[in-house]
Amino acid sequence: MFLAIMIVVSFVLFVYFKVQQTRSRGVMEGNWYASKASIAVGIAIGSFGLNAMILYGTSISTAVGVIFMIYGGINVFFGIRNYRAFLPAAQKEAEAIRQHEEQQQPAK
Repeated sequence: MFLAIMIVVSFVLFVYFKVQQTRSRGVMEGNWYASKASIAVGIAIGSFGLNAMILYGTSISTAVGVIFMIYGGINVFFGIRNYRAFLPAAQKEAEAIRQHEEQQQPAK
């Protein structure tokens, strides 16, 4: 039951981060949200593979589960790597956008 909840929660987070990616104001911020979505989908795929291995226990389901877990692990690994790479740039970009918006507002 825990794995099923983990799969659903991580897919919900994936959808949330993808929506945030499309709503982002800057390119780096969008890439940052995409890396978070990659982590979430990697967890979902890995959990799905582990769940298949535990639930069915046949040799075919074990092989498929291992493949899913490897693929999910790769997604999580590269998602974390991209998250670390894009975070400083996204913070700088957000600060630049905030300063630009403050300059554009008329003085009262």
